[in-house]
Amino acid sequence: MTEFSFKPDSVELGSQTNFVPSFDPLIPHPEHVRNPYKVYAELRTNAPIYKSPHGVLIASRYKEISQILKDPSFGRGYFYFENMADRLGSAILKQPVYDSARNMMLMKDRLDHLRLRSLFEKSFSHKSIEKMRSFMRQMMYELIDAALAKTSFDIMLDLAFPLPSAVICHMLGIPKQDWHKFNKRSATGSRALEPAPLNPLELAQQNQSVNEFREYFQWLIEVKKKEPGDDLTSMLVTAEAQEGNITRPETIDNLRMMFIGGVETAVNTIGNGLLALYKHPEQLQKLKNQQELLPNAVTEILRYDSSVQITPRQAREDILIGGVSIQAKETVLCIIASANRDPDAWDRADEFDITRRSSYPLSFGGGPHYCIGSQLAKVEAEVALQSIFERMPNLYIDISNPQWLSNTVVFRGLKSLPATV
Repeated sequence: MTEFSFKPDSVELGSQTNFVPSFDPLIPHPEHVRNPYKVYAELRTNAPIYKSPHGVLIASRYKEISQILKDPSFGRGYFYFENMADRLGSAILKQPVYDSARNMMLMKDRLDHLRLRSLFEKSFSHKSIEKMRSFMRQMMYELIDAALAKTSFDIMLDLAFPLPSAVICHMLGIPKQDWHKFNKRSATGSRALEPAPLNPLELAQQNQSVNEFREYFQWLIEVKKKEPGDDLTSMLVTAEAQEGNITRPETIDNLRMMFIGGVETAVNTIGNGLLALYKHPEQLQKLKNQQELLPNAVTEILRYDSSVQITPRQAREDILIGGVSIQAKETVLCIIASANRDPDAWDRADEFDITRRSSYPLSFGGGPHYCIGSQLAKVEAEVALQSIFERMPNLYIDISNPQWLSNTVVFRGLKSLPATV
């Protein structure tokens, strides 16, 4: 079997009504968090499109997920807020965290999505990201020097999180003296992306975070109006002046989105990548000896242990996917991390192989909502790994008991990764 040569369907997708997986894939049970791939394999084998007890459909195979992500009959924001209002009451949409989300490119579709995305594309082009390599490398050297001054340190706290956070601050033109305001991992707002609704305390915390972001970016926009620079915020301020481009609330909330989408994904890719490499010492040594494999290795890291595990889509209209009838307004949760381990799409799907070729994982989604920051996340991971290999040749990482983020099923990442040199 060659890469991406699909086998005929071995499961009648719509017939698995009695199947119950070992763990609910939408609840962060400790055992599922440690190894979600067992449940993903169960779903692919027994119910590739599974009707969960929560009332949403869950897709787990590469074939169906790839189709859903690319099919214009599905969208990221279609009916999302309407469904939320039906479940929780219309007042929920006035909460700052959801009011903010409604302005984000991430939650727009079709013309509104294209309108906003076009304003960001230049900043996230391959050419623009490549220009930032030297800045990223310098940041990593500074972070590594600070870590080396300690007897022991934490990969996640001291290296993996500060790099992407600093990169986004730099791209947005945030004054360096303010970067510390954005160095809390919990402040990225990613909790609101989970399938489980926010409890009252979480809602209050998310609302406070949104209000703080909004206040800061309103101030930053006024600064950039007076003293524009070569940064994304200044570019959006200029775009605001032309009617129909972007509104002020959209500018502010999409700047906030840069931290939600641009930090956590890269942080987890760096951490998951180092863990995978140290769990496979032969692959680690091969990469150290052949650093030209770095881009390929990062792609394999993204496939093998994706930072983003699940992405939702809503059906615009009634549609049939793999023999399953999906109704308009229904939500399908696509487990892209399961698609990336689908043996019908990859030879040796559960093996970690940095020399794997013809690998096109769904880690950044697909179709119109393919992650605009994909190249940024890849280059950040390349720079981080290369810098660590160069400056910490004798790095020891404790992989005996990885501590995973415990309150998420959408993201997969480490809380900590102790290390010494």
